[in-house]
Amino acid sequence: MSRQQRAYKSFWSIPDAPLSLGCVGCPNLTECGGQTIAGSGFNCLDHCCGQPRTCQIVCPNAITFADRIREVDGLDLVTPHAVPIAPPSSPQYIPMLFHGSARVGVLSAAAVAAPLYRFFDKDAGCRFASREEVECAFKIDSATSLFLSGVAQDHEVERWWKLETQGRVKAIANLRRLGVAMVTTPNFSVTVDRPRWDDLHSMRRIAEVFHELVSEGQAAALHINGRTRRDFARWAEYVSIHPEVTHIAYEFTTGAKSPDRMRQHAQWLIEFAEASGRRLGLIVRGGLPVVLPLSRHFDISFIDSSPFEKAHHREIAMIDADGRRRWVKRMTPEGMPIDTLLHDNIVSSERWFADLMPKLALAA
Repeated sequence: MSRQQRAYKSFWSIPDAPLSLGCVGCPNLTECGGQTIAGSGFNCLDHCCGQPRTCQIVCPNAITFADRIREVDGLDLVTPHAVPIAPPSSPQYIPMLFHGSARVGVLSAAAVAAPLYRFFDKDAGCRFASREEVECAFKIDSATSLFLSGVAQDHEVERWWKLETQGRVKAIANLRRLGVAMVTTPNFSVTVDRPRWDDLHSMRRIAEVFHELVSEGQAAALHINGRTRRDFARWAEYVSIHPEVTHIAYEFTTGAKSPDRMRQHAQWLIEFAEASGRRLGLIVRGGLPVVLPLSRHFDISFIDSSPFEKAHHREIAMIDADGRRRWVKRMTPEGMPIDTLLHDNIVSSERWFADLMPKLALAA
């Protein structure tokens, strides 16, 4: 492990670690919960860049701090209530498609996921004039349920917020017109090496955009980004008084990707489930090793991009004698479409995931 990696790991929140001395008396201690890390540190302002005039982070030392707080009207998770929307049927396994390139036929599937950010431009205009254009672009059947994932890199995620309220309302209307079954809210980042106000600002934005989606009649899953026990407790408090939350979303592909951190975040999700007062759907990306314990508390829908990505790299899924999914090269003639590869990858992966759950249950 590099020095940089060790330093980054030292910033992870450890539930049983003592509160950092500099957190005492902080006006936002109630929302934040305070810094509890294995490494040394006075408080989260240790991560201040010291460049107040150019800093783009939500930090009290930045000259833009007051504007950033006004932008979200405070750092709490209070939003108006919305009329609950009957959620769509969410399959246990949902393949992810990014586009329809290198294919000529129509993929028949109960449901697929696609990136939210493919569906609007910088002016909140819709990139598809009709549901038929969506089906043509992704080469899916008209009966296929379409789930849009808000998980992406920061520069894409921030595009949704840059639309501003009127633009987002316009974009949501277009999603409804296209018959989108469900949207997972953008996963605005929470990051260990920034002042905590930046995390609180991101969480507040997630609550805001979830409320906008549901208020405008679009079924949505609340992406409960967090990196401390207090973050998950706050989300549980929010969900317990908002019956319009029927599904949450989470991803284990970035900050919670390492085995130790994955287990810790899974434990916080379980605590969240126990505190939220009802069983919810969980739309998850990554985190296969913790799917079983999470499935005891949530109705799991697993979004999997591997069949699509592997098909484009001319690889096919094989399930070995131990039930593990392996990828084998299957070279194709130049210019040959990958329809068969993609179809076979999805069929094998669907069967692999369905078989995985009871096998994991027996092992436990």
